[in-house]
Amino acid sequence: MRKTIISALVCCSILALSQTNKSMLKEIHPVVLTQDIDHFWDAYDHLKNCKDFRDSANCLKTRYFEQGTGGLHEFLGKYSYTPQDYIESISRHPRFYNSIRNNTLEAKSVEGRITLFYSKLRTYFPGYKPLTICFVISPLQSGGTTTGHYLLIGTEIMASTKEADLSEFGTGAWSKILAFNTNVPDNLLFVVAHETIHELQVNADFNNYELLNKSLNEGSADFLAALFTGVTANQYLYDYGNTHEQDLWKKFKAALGNHESADNWMNNMDRVGEGVPADLGYYIGSRIVACYYENSADKKQAILDIVRMKSPEDFLKKSGYGEKY
Repeated sequence: MRKTIISALVCCSILALSQTNKSMLKEIHPVVLTQDIDHFWDAYDHLKNCKDFRDSANCLKTRYFEQGTGGLHEFLGKYSYTPQDYIESISRHPRFYNSIRNNTLEAKSVEGRITLFYSKLRTYFPGYKPLTICFVISPLQSGGTTTGHYLLIGTEIMASTKEADLSEFGTGAWSKILAFNTNVPDNLLFVVAHETIHELQVNADFNNYELLNKSLNEGSADFLAALFTGVTANQYLYDYGNTHEQDLWKKFKAALGNHESADNWMNNMDRVGEGVPADLGYYIGSRIVACYYENSADKKQAILDIVRMKSPEDFLKKSGYGEKY
């Protein structure tokens, strides 16, 4: 009888341990959804059979919108996208869309690397529970965002590379932004990491568009995403920044002194000159954060400080970056 009880207790303990391990794996292992990519290309292939705009809109509606995951529905709702937005984008950039399909399908290959990223992240933020990651197709307007439940990736943008057909974009900033390096899984991993860091920035004011605040919010996400994944996205931006860093800091410092907004440094691809990348505020913000990290003896605490930053002005002073030039 005693042996029976002991055996039963051992079995219960093993079962409990097994259930605990499964629970831990469930917390660590993110949910990654890629079905919306397949639904988009199904709709795209059927557009050639549509006779007019109304048919095309209905095709996008029934084959992409209505078949979508919960993530796609939140994505469409957040930006109020309509089938017309997609039809217009496809009509303006047919060569680009034709060239990008296989790249978008590579989203299905990155789940393991995303899981590894979250495992590393948990050593610093053990209580963080990943959002459901959903790869969608946008009308060439959104590379990445989050909602209350989902981390959403505009895959046609983030899976683009310099080998895609970018001829329809001319020589403007879009052609530079979409000319990512050719390692698509790297690009997709990076944007997941970048948006995840934003989720952890609980003290950040994302509605404050002051230059230093915006640059440090985005620069922190870029720096930590690169630190955790080993990947640098938008190589064109960072190559340019590294070549012109001293001059950029002088201009940035002057802009701070003039209390300028982030308009000329962020989300400004329609306002930059020839040969100059957009979003240089990302670069300067990242360099300030890198300086803070490099000057910190306790690297783990530095990472926590970066994510939990409350005062951009204090952080800049503590970083020592302004003393470099």
